[in-house]
Amino acid sequence: MRIRLVTPTLEDLDDMQAECLVLTSFSDDRPLRGLTGLVDWRLNGQLSRLMLREFVDGHYQEATLSPIGGRLNFGRIVLIGMGKRSEFDAQRFEDLCRFCFATVARMGILDFAMTLPGRIGLDVGLRQALSGWRRAVLESFAPDQVRDLNLTLLESREIQKEMLEPLKALERELADVVARASRPT
Repeated sequence: MRIRLVTPTLEDLDDMQAECLVLTSFSDDRPLRGLTGLVDWRLNGQLSRLMLREFVDGHYQEATLSPIGGRLNFGRIVLIGMGKRSEFDAQRFEDLCRFCFATVARMGILDFAMTLPGRIGLDVGLRQALSGWRRAVLESFAPDQVRDLNLTLLESREIQKEMLEPLKALERELADVVARASRPT
């Protein structure tokens, strides 16, 4: 498994390549915010138009697959609904991470980028978020998938500094999981 940290800027998004970009949106956030809003701007409002047509509304665990149209170096976008902001807490964060990972795993995608869902306005503390995120990774991917996982987290530089040690520990833990699974019994 390889985890990379990248800042969520238009320049960095333009330079990135991955099979999929996982975006999240609260049902009551309009206009779109954070990374989702930035990508929507880059895509000339494509995601906002889906919402205006009520094709997508951001309800909890809604998953929408959308093409990119050559504007970014990702094969596709998966937009995940987070439901109402007022109902978002640490447990919902973890459940949503599990849902995001299970969605991309079912699609056979092991090379993707995402941000920690719902961290706009810091609704869930970083330590709590990383703990839930870790459990979601371990539960959503089989050991052979973990070995080939290439995940980019798009987070601010300030948050990246706090994430370095926990993510290194997660990479070591996942390497141990893969090693144990590949040992003959």
